[in-house]
Amino acid sequence: MPIVRVEVPHGYSKVQLTQTRLAVKAAVLQTLAPKEAKYDYVAIREVLGEIGDGVPIVTVDLRPGREPERKAALAHAIAQALKAELAIEPADVYVLFRENVAANHYCGG
Repeated sequence: MPIVRVEVPHGYSKVQLTQTRLAVKAAVLQTLAPKEAKYDYVAIREVLGEIGDGVPIVTVDLRPGREPERKAALAHAIAQALKAELAIEPADVYVLFRENVAANHYCGG
């Protein structure tokens, strides 16, 4: 049940952002999560910042237990998706993994 938030600077079209969201979701399924689940969330938001100076930042919240190799594969796949969809160089992408125990994951109903 990873939750992925991608922060990019303003200026991209809705189509570009939608394609990026779908590409990131595909990256999660290919590298980290064996199958799509109801609660696999990917959100793209625009923030004030410049490429290479604080953005893009990708935050991945997930339960503990994924091997470092799988997390590294996801970071690489996300960087490639941002390059393909938004022309952002992989060296400018920062990915932060935050692991939270299952007891800290709830849905609203």
